[in-house]
Amino acid sequence: MTMYGYVSGYYRDKFIKDPDFERHATVLLGSGISIENCFADRFSHTNKERYKLHKFFACVAKEGDILFVPELTDLYSNVRELCCLMHEVENTGIIIKSSDMELSNDSAASNWIIASQLAHLDYLHYLRQKHASKAIKKAKYQSMLNTGGRHKRVITPKYRQAYAYLQTHTYTATELKFHLSKSTLYRIKRQINNRKQLINMHQSYNASRGDVQ
Repeated sequence: MTMYGYVSGYYRDKFIKDPDFERHATVLLGSGISIENCFADRFSHTNKERYKLHKFFACVAKEGDILFVPELTDLYSNVRELCCLMHEVENTGIIIKSSDMELSNDSAASNWIIASQLAHLDYLHYLRQKHASKAIKKAKYQSMLNTGGRHKRVITPKYRQAYAYLQTHTYTATELKFHLSKSTLYRIKRQINNRKQLINMHQSYNASRGDVQ
């Protein structure tokens, strides 16, 4: 088990002043951690990447190691970064410690725990939306192609009238009234039903989350 220290922030940037960085660095240097095991990411107004933190997780961190930060916000800037950090911590098995790590109702640690849960839920919602979007795009593309590879005809007003008529009449009666082949009627019905099913699936998912339609 090895103890490491990390801090991040703006340092001597021409555009953004961050007095907390020097304070955090002072806390880190006074923590008793070996200077060789302390590292920092310096931000600029055009770059807020945590290159050294990513390198630490990828090449240095081992299960059981401890990473100390003056404040938990040294590790992330937004929900996306927090969500990624949660996965990194879980995968490496390291322990995060901070000077504000106190499990009270108004502590930063409580915010960390709540935020990590929200980040996980947000990430799952993103994956579901991405999957649903891909499914809709794929179905829409496939619905416009037939086995021959050429584009199918669009659903014209006449086809919609035939579909509506088919709901209460036989295929034979619909063929005679609209002068369409049975195979065309099968295709029209399949295309319209597939689109309805995809729309209902998407609306049902949003409704289950309480989203406004």
